[in-house]
Amino acid sequence: MLGNKVVVLGGVGFVGRAVVNELSKKGYETTVAVRRLERYREFALFPKTRLAHLPDMSEAALNKVLAGQDILINLTADMTSGTEALEVSQLVAATQKIKQVADHQGIKRIIQFTQIGADATQVSNAFLSALGEANAIMANSIAKITTIKAGLLIGEKDATTSQFLAQLNRMPILPVAQGKRVVQPLYIQDFAVALVQTLKDMSLAGKKLEIVGEERLTFKELAQLVTEIAGQEDALVFPMCGLNAKIMSKLGRFAPIVSVNEQQLLNVSCDLTSDMDFSKQFGFEPKSLVATLARYVAPHTIRTRYNGHRQDAGRNAEELI
Repeated sequence: MLGNKVVVLGGVGFVGRAVVNELSKKGYETTVAVRRLERYREFALFPKTRLAHLPDMSEAALNKVLAGQDILINLTADMTSGTEALEVSQLVAATQKIKQVADHQGIKRIIQFTQIGADATQVSNAFLSALGEANAIMANSIAKITTIKAGLLIGEKDATTSQFLAQLNRMPILPVAQGKRVVQPLYIQDFAVALVQTLKDMSLAGKKLEIVGEERLTFKELAQLVTEIAGQEDALVFPMCGLNAKIMSKLGRFAPIVSVNEQQLLNVSCDLTSDMDFSKQFGFEPKSLVATLARYVAPHTIRTRYNGHRQDAGRNAEELI
């Protein structure tokens, strides 16, 4: 039988924090592997969660962390982990070592996190190509593996909608990179619930799941929706050329325009859509796009009115913000 011990690699970024929180809620004994223990002590506040030191992706270090574990959640494809994140050029070699050590340690179940569009033949896109090659390596593990291809995941402190809001708070103009890309945004908490739900579903072994929200729109339309919910309908939303986007993302916190960053450019380098239906796959309806954005984009007065409307309509209390 599948045990209850889970190790998470790449688990301190935007995706990892939500997943670790959900693992804790479900009672898993969770180990989060990090290079710098002192920076992530707050993870120890999650029940049944501990940190483990993983100084590098060497076989010796990985063996120490994976020993005695039942389930591996590999989130190293999440580029929002700051200094803990792997370079794109390191993803393939790191995955090869993770796979070898997981097999050696007898890991029974693996969840491989990746992105829609990942394909080793995408030679013009180093990120998607590396993800595709890494997925192919992990697929040969002796463990029961499910590959989860995520679409655009949103929520407070994400690399997209939160950046739009930060820009609007500076000035009422919102330049948007990759504005024609089509996305189906999904609330990060709903994604985390779905991922953890797959752990003990052995019918998904060997499967590739595409997980997206149920509303489809362009990236520019998403930016326009953020301006409306933020109460800044008069803000000017316009396309940002690729060169300017790269320059602004490289400048980081010193950039005069903060609506774009390196993680966003990687994540939205292709359309993030799927014909797979979330509610049919996981048995619950994901939060609507408007309800999700209202949680952290809408000013306090607007949130209060929104809650009142939802209560009057008898809607799900979990969607109150």
